[in-house]
Amino acid sequence: MTESDTAEIRDFRIDIPQADRAERLARARWTDELPDAGSHFAAHDVPNLLIDDIHGFFRRLR
Repeated sequence: MTESDTAEIRDFRIDIPQADRAERLARARWTDELPDAGSHFAAHDVPNLLIDDIHGFFRRLR
């Protein structure tokens, strides 16, 4: 049995200061859609509009 088989899931917290988060989100860049990729983000099958909505939500979060 490997370590990953016995590892337990533990809570964690990422603490990013508001000013730093706002600056990082403001600098976010998005690639152009790839030909024949449709309207989904990379290979994860997530609609681009959903990614944009999530990004907008966190930019407005204060």
